[in-house]
Amino acid sequence: MSQVGEAVKDNKKILFLVVGLLIVSIAGLYMTKNGMNTNITNNIVQTKKYTEAKNVMEDGVDYRVILKTSLGNIEIDLFEKETPLAVNNFLFLASEKFYNGIIFHRVVEGFVIQGGDPTGIGTGGPGYSFKDEVTARKYKAYSVGMANAGANTNGSQFFITLGNISEGNLEALNSGVYTLFGEVVDGFAVVDSIGRVETDSKEKPVNKVVIESVQIIEN
Repeated sequence: MSQVGEAVKDNKKILFLVVGLLIVSIAGLYMTKNGMNTNITNNIVQTKKYTEAKNVMEDGVDYRVILKTSLGNIEIDLFEKETPLAVNNFLFLASEKFYNGIIFHRVVEGFVIQGGDPTGIGTGGPGYSFKDEVTARKYKAYSVGMANAGANTNGSQFFITLGNISEGNLEALNSGVYTLFGEVVDGFAVVDSIGRVETDSKEKPVNKVVIESVQIIEN
């Protein structure tokens, strides 16, 4: 009887050990799954591509947007009547949350801050391009324009001129090469604070400045 009792005790120990290992394994899988989800959430990677910008503008509506960045908010008035292609494109991408999590990948002192590239290295876009729009407006401090790689290659990248932009740089922008589609109306200090961040040899901020979201305002 004592041998049988000892055997039963040993079997119970083994059973408890197996059950314990099973619980630990399940808990490990759960934590790993949650960890993966957290990493995906905290490190947004924009992979979606489009073939064109859908028409999202409505006639008679005055559009503004608020860029909510990691250094503060920037409010921009959009020139929907003068540059409807560029404005509609920006509104479409904003409504798709395309810009959420994208960084300002280029900062040039006395010139511009530039963002809108999903790759974060200056070569990315939404998967399509659209034509330039030339107006009588001239670039000045806190203007918002489309960055491009040549004529009619506008996509998702844009830039904002800094408050201390030089006359020489303004002359270069006013050559008609870059579509001017908006201007900052609030958050000037935020623009300039981004313009003062430390950058590396490729003009990329050492510490990321992120566009967390874009709010569209209709009046």
